[in-house]
Amino acid sequence: MSKYTLENNKGLLDEIYPDRLWANNLGIVIRWLDESYLLKMKDKDIYYLDVDHPYVAPFYKKYGLDILQLASSALMQALDTVHKGDKIAAFHFAEVKIKLKQDSNIKLQKLTTEHENKPLTFDAVILAVGRQQAFPVSGVFICPLCFDEERGYADKRRNLKPLLCGNPSCKRAKMDMKEDSMISQLVQDIVLQEPIEEISENQPVDISAKLIDTDVGHTYMGQKKKITGIFRVDYDTKGKQKDIYVDVLTVKDLDDIELVMPSEEDLHEWMSRDDSGLIEDVIGSFAPHIFGYRNIKLSLMLAIVSKRGRIHERRRGWINALLVGDPGMAKSMLLEEVEKVTQKSTFTTGKGSTAAGLTAGMVKRDNGTSVLQAGTYPLSHRGVAIVDEFDKMNKDDMGIMHEVMEQGKVSRSVAGKNVSLPAMAVTLAAANPRFGNYDDSLTLMENIDLPTPILTRFDIIFLIKDKVDGLLDAKKADKVLEDFGIGTEEKETYMTSRQLTSYLNYVQQIHVELNSAAQAKLKKIYEKLRNISKEKGSIPVTPRTLESLGRLAISHAKLLFKTQADETDVAAVYELYKESYSSFGSNLEDDGSQLTLVKSEKLNKDQQFIRAWKKCENEGSYVDEKDLYDLLELEYSWERKSSMNKFTQTYSSGLIRKCANGRYRWSE
Repeated sequence: MSKYTLENNKGLLDEIYPDRLWANNLGIVIRWLDESYLLKMKDKDIYYLDVDHPYVAPFYKKYGLDILQLASSALMQALDTVHKGDKIAAFHFAEVKIKLKQDSNIKLQKLTTEHENKPLTFDAVILAVGRQQAFPVSGVFICPLCFDEERGYADKRRNLKPLLCGNPSCKRAKMDMKEDSMISQLVQDIVLQEPIEEISENQPVDISAKLIDTDVGHTYMGQKKKITGIFRVDYDTKGKQKDIYVDVLTVKDLDDIELVMPSEEDLHEWMSRDDSGLIEDVIGSFAPHIFGYRNIKLSLMLAIVSKRGRIHERRRGWINALLVGDPGMAKSMLLEEVEKVTQKSTFTTGKGSTAAGLTAGMVKRDNGTSVLQAGTYPLSHRGVAIVDEFDKMNKDDMGIMHEVMEQGKVSRSVAGKNVSLPAMAVTLAAANPRFGNYDDSLTLMENIDLPTPILTRFDIIFLIKDKVDGLLDAKKADKVLEDFGIGTEEKETYMTSRQLTSYLNYVQQIHVELNSAAQAKLKKIYEKLRNISKEKGSIPVTPRTLESLGRLAISHAKLLFKTQADETDVAAVYELYKESYSSFGSNLEDDGSQLTLVKSEKLNKDQQFIRAWKKCENEGSYVDEKDLYDLLELEYSWERKSSMNKFTQTYSSGLIRKCANGRYRWSE
């Protein structure tokens, strides 16, 4: 051992080795540290390289990603020496694996410059993926004078510089690259973000990273991984920080989020309760501070526990729900409560989403590279996407949202290639009326800026209107004031927030099928709705309507711990369905009277103006002033002076604005 002893225990710490000696030098270190272990080593064993050891750290700092290749060669040299063999290691130890001895986890939000050039292990979600590139690893150089050959290796920045000949007679002549000798490796830029469950104070931390070799092309947005790599802080020639990234060494798949599950005592108690009592307790435990909205709360629960996959090859299992209504009616608060009781959910707004939007988009990083970044839906895969102000989404998202909601995937064309990302997520959304308050004289499509293909992807839609009701308003006021300590004490909920989360997690995994009686009842309801639709011609009833009722019935059975949905479940969700239409002033009675989302009452002046404005809008939502006047005169017999006065009044109030093209748009 004496010949391996390092002077003053620091020789390897201070010395910078020429590239041609790296394998030999690391082999010496391995023998000096682990000779007794090497003698006992067998084929298929794993050699753990402690890169934090002071004698190994300089190699790790200098060569970074090449450390595993370096260590493999060095280990074979060390094994040959200690076993006194004649190059036997490559044969006898062919399946020995090299791994880094680095198991401690760190959170991305805890990264500092102290971690520079150190191995790190952390959990992360793949947020964005860039294009694949090839970089040099090594190449053989030949001296033009003595013709000696030497293999050179790229530095940590993946620069392969020419070697200088080591023959003294050549006086360090610059060596040339030997033709066809260069070895390359694939590198791919990605962006990592800390997992949703680790995000604190709604400030997600993301960082650039570089994949190499076998991992390139095998990572997709939305995947959750355990990453091991080196934290790099790159500087320019003036010493200014140029880039921060992680050189990824290993990528390991992680199981999905560990779900909170109920205790055996809770399960036994819940299963022993009668159906109606259990349902009401679940509803009462969700957002107890928000008064009323019983059926809306139930619908949200049904959506949360729906299947995050397909019940058939072409039929989705998850439920989408939309809340439409006047401002200040607690739509956003209800959605926020959903986020509190679900473990994998993403809350965002259509207007305030990231550069990637709700689906996906090309985003330019600070280092100048462009990557395809996942939006809300890919990150919410097999979870819940909660979107407030759903009607304010950008046009790119709106064009493919129907595919996202129905097929559970995001399709984009990037660099001439079609990219498809999994996005099987429940959609729980809220939207405000375009013209301030909901106008009963207009259809749902006219009240909110959403195309019909998207609206038809919602299984259930509720309208929440700000109606004056003395008794109801008094109860709401009492409920609000309770939060300020005024009035009676707030009623205790049956379940705590954690219990409700565990309950929803448990029942969501129950597999439910429709029994024959439930199928027969659904068929009768479908035929009834088809006949009403044919007679009235106002509401389209398609097989998609039947699918929605089936999904709702299955989720209702889940809430009651049933494996088969029966007639009672169908009846319960049909009541929800009727309540949904009732909120729009319609009904689903046997005679089909008033089955319309447009009332036949005479339009007032404001309503006529809005209706005409909507009809005059082109694809860019622009309106020509003259076209508006002409339509008001043609359809509602307005005099030109009345039209101009109304237009001026509306413009002065800020409801419409003039654009650069000389046309007008409704202010958002």
